[in-house]
Amino acid sequence: MVQINEAMLRGRAEHNDRCLSNLKEISLHQQNIEGINRMLTRMCPELEILYLQHNLIPKIENLKRLRDLDYLNLALNNIKKIEGLDRNEKLRKLDLTVNFIDIENLLSVESLRVNHNLRELFLIGNPCTEFQSYRLYVIGTLPQLEKLDGHAITATERIQAEQQLRDIRVRLVAAARERVKQMGGDPNLVDAEQVPDQEIDSDEEGKELYGFSPEIRLADYKREVKKKQREDEEKKTMEREKDPMKAAKEDYYKNRSLMKEDGTPRVCNDGKWNFDINDDKEGNIVVRIEFPKFMDSSMLDLDVQPTFFRVTCRKPEKHDKIIQLLLPEEVRADAATAQRSQITGELKIICPKLHWTRSAKQEDKAVTLQASEAPRNRRMANELQGSVDIKNMTKQSPNRHEADIRPLTQKLSKVSVDQDFEDDPDCPPLE
Repeated sequence: MVQINEAMLRGRAEHNDRCLSNLKEISLHQQNIEGINRMLTRMCPELEILYLQHNLIPKIENLKRLRDLDYLNLALNNIKKIEGLDRNEKLRKLDLTVNFIDIENLLSVESLRVNHNLRELFLIGNPCTEFQSYRLYVIGTLPQLEKLDGHAITATERIQAEQQLRDIRVRLVAAARERVKQMGGDPNLVDAEQVPDQEIDSDEEGKELYGFSPEIRLADYKREVKKKQREDEEKKTMEREKDPMKAAKEDYYKNRSLMKEDGTPRVCNDGKWNFDINDDKEGNIVVRIEFPKFMDSSMLDLDVQPTFFRVTCRKPEKHDKIIQLLLPEEVRADAATAQRSQITGELKIICPKLHWTRSAKQEDKAVTLQASEAPRNRRMANELQGSVDIKNMTKQSPNRHEADIRPLTQKLSKVSVDQDFEDDPDCPPLE
């Protein structure tokens, strides 16, 4: 008993380097195969063209997982009934020439109604073709067909088949029952609704699964994911071969090291973004980087180290772009902060210096400024409660009418003004 096995499949897959997982076409004709087992669909899940003619196959089975099957040739076998193809949605051509499909099983043609992409069907050489209206019955049952037994279906035949289908089917059922009765069978089972046999399927590991189950759906999904990944890799390989310069650039960005051999960081700016590094009076190093305004902040990853910082711009479909720069002084990385402008898109990084103290001159200036402002603050709190600073009033309303300002000015004329306030050029004279 000859069965389909791995050695047979690999021997027939020489044109694909004996690889079976992505095999599209295989020919297993004249091998004396006595049945279609699950090995075929498990080892070759992406088959599109399958030649099984001139074997001893008695039944169409175990082909439901070949979702991409386009052409199936089962000519010159021992098939008696059309079945097992309801899940082969992409099936376009089916060849069942010279089999043993008789009149009682011609009704099994109706199982192909769900194969909406079926365009060609060959049944020539089967006993069922002896039925007088065989061709019109098949054409009326399968309106999606374009050719039957190698001959194109005409518009006239479609109209006749549509008009006569009901009568033809009645006569076919009667002839099938008579044929079954002559053979000693039960004629009442012809065209009777029966519960289909529970069919066995298997997952990728060969474990048997029964019927159409969630496990089968999950296995099919995993197979489709692997197929998509393989297609993406093949497409990427072809693109690399077409553009070697682009491939070399991708390899450089993928394999480069951001640190030198001595452990110091490399300076890089992949995006060629404008940047600025300065000190402020509070002992911070302020870094400003001009990122595009509409770049999403979630794409940016910031890493601040004591002597350098790195900003990575994540791009899923392309290589990441990185800007890595050295800091002029050592900073406290744990106290660094970052802000992003919603208007310009600029990224501002504030890094406190590690070794920084306020100088004595700065301390004296801060204390003097605080002491000189204290008396004026107290007087303003006691005598000018509820009033408005005239300097601010003038700045806010430079064009205000003089009559609106005079009452406030007369009220403030009773208050002594500090020397600093009198020397302010923005302060108007008191009346």
